[in-house]
Amino acid sequence: MPFTHSAVTRRILLIDDDVELAQMLREYLEPNHSQLTLAHSGAQGQALLARDDFDLVLLDLMLPDGNGLDLLKHYRQRSRRPVIMFTAHGGETDRVLGLEFGADDYLAKPFSPRELKARITAVMRRFEETPEPARPSLSLGALSLDPATGRVRLGASEVMLTGAEQRILEILMRAPGQVIARDQIGLYALGRTPDRYDRSIDTHISSLRKKLRLDNRADTLSIRNLRGLGYVLAGAA
Repeated sequence: MPFTHSAVTRRILLIDDDVELAQMLREYLEPNHSQLTLAHSGAQGQALLARDDFDLVLLDLMLPDGNGLDLLKHYRQRSRRPVIMFTAHGGETDRVLGLEFGADDYLAKPFSPRELKARITAVMRRFEETPEPARPSLSLGALSLDPATGRVRLGASEVMLTGAEQRILEILMRAPGQVIARDQIGLYALGRTPDRYDRSIDTHISSLRKKLRLDNRADTLSIRNLRGLGYVLAGAA
């Protein structure tokens, strides 16, 4: 079965110096309606990203010529397209930093091609999903979100969010004052239910707080964590 819900070919850039892994993923993904371009260094990856728009980026954070976090940070300054990062097994700090810098999801090495395909399916579905009339613009105090375009504004300023961050904010803004379970947020924002040790939702929300300056706002707008229950967007008259 193809990993997309249509026969459209997805253009994917893999930035990883593991040649054997790259070849395996090419053999596994290309029959599933994808075209895989390979870059084996950060410099090669950055050059390809500068001259082309890929549908998805697969990024290893440990590159031979530098840290993939720098490339990710630079890419996020101009693009919201999905990024799935690869990290060394047990590298929790790298995973957290990668999500804070704008990755949509992550996989710890070693991983199976089938698991990667499932993550790609979920991320691309969320990114490509056609907005419905039932998703009108939202506003809470100085904060506004247009789901049709993904544009978020805080007062007069536009805030650049990743696709995952935008969808987390949307689900919270649709039910202000109500607790939304982590599993529900994970399904809506990432297309999967995070396990108990998965900190991706928590990290995305931490990034949201920083980008929206929720920790030092004069009003009462805040995203609160109710341990064991979930998150709630509170405040804002």
